[in-house]
Amino acid sequence: MKLGSVLNLLSIVLGSPSRRGETIVLSCDGERLALPVTPHQIDSTMGQNNRTVNIAARGEVLIFGLPKLQTVSFESFFPHPDHEYPFVVGDYKQPAECVQLLKKWKELRQPVRVIIPSLDINLMMAIQEFNPSKRDNTGDIYYSLQLAEYPELVTPSANNPNQVNTTTGLRGRPDAGVRGTQATMVTKAADVLDVAKKAYGKYQHWRRVAESNNLKTLAINNADKLRKLVIKE
Repeated sequence: MKLGSVLNLLSIVLGSPSRRGETIVLSCDGERLALPVTPHQIDSTMGQNNRTVNIAARGEVLIFGLPKLQTVSFESFFPHPDHEYPFVVGDYKQPAECVQLLKKWKELRQPVRVIIPSLDINLMMAIQEFNPSKRDNTGDIYYSLQLAEYPELVTPSANNPNQVNTTTGLRGRPDAGVRGTQATMVTKAADVLDVAKKAYGKYQHWRRVAESNNLKTLAINNADKLRKLVIKE
């Protein structure tokens, strides 16, 4: 293995303790990808559209604006399964399979849900750039990924599918969300996201599963202990 590759692997293994072993999950159109190798560095921007104006006899003043779209970018690699690297924390798929999946999501022009627990990121985002590359003969594929927040543009009426009552002229109240104290039985699940989807119908409820079961990672090897879930109100 070339020296450059060795240094790249060491940067992953000796990376930030807060993110070492963290599982980052991307999902789109019913498919999901748990990044096999946690990026050594993840950059996120949360800008604000503030502006300055000049006021007579006062000078410059700052006017607060609305938030800009949040962005996330990082670099990592998809390892070839033959290497059996000990630091792999996600899906150990063929590198070409991972590349094709991200390429397909980009070309679908649909938002991708991005979950990075250590940065408290759980957002629908758009793939701005995806750049895979080959650097050596190990079979590993390196890549850089840039994403931008994709806010849903909805109105209260559009977000309420209930029909208008012909007598009162009023629309029924929308469902307030998941209620109750116990979820349905989950017999098979690959990870916390899968459990949330099966139990509550949406991946977005993964945090309820993690907090209710005192889980430290999105990846689990045995879903049997999560067959009976308790929801924290």
